[in-house]
Amino acid sequence: MDIAIAWDVTRAAGDWVIKDGDLALDSSLRSAVLVSLFTDRVAPETLSAQDTAVGLSPASGAAGGKAEDIRGWWADAWADQPIGSRLWQLQRAIKSGQASLPREVEAICYEALQWLVDDGVAQSVVVTAQFSTTNRQAIEFSVTVQEPGRNTPQVFLFSWAWEGL
Repeated sequence: MDIAIAWDVTRAAGDWVIKDGDLALDSSLRSAVLVSLFTDRVAPETLSAQDTAVGLSPASGAAGGKAEDIRGWWADAWADQPIGSRLWQLQRAIKSGQASLPREVEAICYEALQWLVDDGVAQSVVVTAQFSTTNRQAIEFSVTVQEPGRNTPQVFLFSWAWEGL
């Protein structure tokens, strides 16, 4: 068990859940997925072709030689792998066709959740993303995690909206 995190879609923020004056508990896997996806990972210095296709900027590519907003967690400087995801970079992404942005969301989620497989927490992680059918300014995505020794995978559903869509 882990501290329960409630995700507020309208504020795009998570917060701990208080129940009867104390911190509520929830699934450790759910907490790990939420932290992995919605903590701002440091931006890479160089971008993949897919990153560039949706209009992302590299960490070191600002005018005047100054680094742009690269975010990240200060303790990542001592970690082998940074924590979180780069979903925040899609805030100003360009909606270029029906496939490119959902595929980028999937790639970013896989990058953020790969540690679950590497550390043996999950046998597999499957991410699928698509534009919302009810809100064209949002992308809906699901994360399916198959844990070792369990017959039924856990499925987590998320929705995210960006300024540039």
